[in-house]
Amino acid sequence: MASSQSQDIASIQTKPSGKQPQTSFQALKTTIVSSAHATHDTYSGFIAPLLPFLIDRMSLLKSEAALFLLFYQGMSILQPLIGHIGDRTNLRKYALLSPSITGILLSLLSIAPNLPFGLLLCIVAGLSSAVMHATLPVIVTHLSGDNLGKGMSIWMVGGTAGVMIGPLLITLLITKASINAIPFLMIPGILMSIILSILLRNMPFHPSNNHGESARIPIRNLAAVMLPIMGFVVMRALVRAAPGSFLPIFLTESGSSLWFSGISLSVLQGFGIIGTILGGYLNDRHGFRMVMLISAIISSIALFAFSFSNGILQIISLGFLGIAIAMFLPVGMAVIQLSFPENRSLANGIYLALLFAINALASVAAGFLYDHVGGQNTFIISAGIGLLAIPFIYLMPYDKKRTESC
Repeated sequence: MASSQSQDIASIQTKPSGKQPQTSFQALKTTIVSSAHATHDTYSGFIAPLLPFLIDRMSLLKSEAALFLLFYQGMSILQPLIGHIGDRTNLRKYALLSPSITGILLSLLSIAPNLPFGLLLCIVAGLSSAVMHATLPVIVTHLSGDNLGKGMSIWMVGGTAGVMIGPLLITLLITKASINAIPFLMIPGILMSIILSILLRNMPFHPSNNHGESARIPIRNLAAVMLPIMGFVVMRALVRAAPGSFLPIFLTESGSSLWFSGISLSVLQGFGIIGTILGGYLNDRHGFRMVMLISAIISSIALFAFSFSNGILQIISLGFLGIAIAMFLPVGMAVIQLSFPENRSLANGIYLALLFAINALASVAAGFLYDHVGGQNTFIISAGIGLLAIPFIYLMPYDKKRTESC
């Protein structure tokens, strides 16, 4: 059965399309598109550092505060629909507006007067994010030519850098001015959307060549690729969501300074940039199974070590955690893009919708655990569950490197 599935997916990857893919790597345009990702995700990085202030202002439980992330990331459930439309209609102009839309709304979250208004901001910002994440990776695919792994790494580095910069901006502005100054940070997002819309206005759109029944992704191949990846993501979701949502709160409650608590997410994401590059490098040479295995094992060990450490050891374990979590991100997207060349936006939309939805629900689950067992036990439980992702790695039916070596 596994061999049959492998041949099915391999045949999809080698199936010729109406247009031959461009073989040259367009570094400048790829970097420009990645800059949209970086700018947009800078604002995504605002939510978690703002949670301690929103909890205090609105008198929220931690599980209630996690709703901001749930509503923002939960809008990704619409990405399959957006991706399906994007395979046939040019949504690029809307996607390039996302840095400004998301920037305006999440900057205003800092002064939201109550929970319903804050959740409304997150819902609309989440819709903006869904359009961007379902559409722009396909543009990167076309610009990458035969270097898809490299293109996906640049794309993911942009997002990781953005989430790293976001907490730094928030912390710097709060400590040097006040939380009421954060709305001024919407200005770079507005400017970036204007710049990108001008620079990419003449970039051609390549619609899918499929129509009607042939436009559907084969269910067997969808299940063979997507189910094992989602199993891996589900088991590892708390490893990512627990520190990603509650790291500043945990450090503040542990007696760390406001500055260190605020920049802790930036440290995590900063090391994530290393992990993104390393994951692509290892994938090109050893296949994605090795990358997924290393990511699962090291991330669980690092989170467990972080929960018991302090000082320099805490920073070291946080660094390993950031590297290990991020190693999987470009690999997962590259596998999806390669497996479904005729429906890339749709497949990418399905993948990212599930990814964001799982992570959003995991944030709420982490908040529930935190309220009932405390931060340290939440991290320990998350680390243990993360190791259950390992069996799903070996359910993946196709590994590029193993196939090439046969």
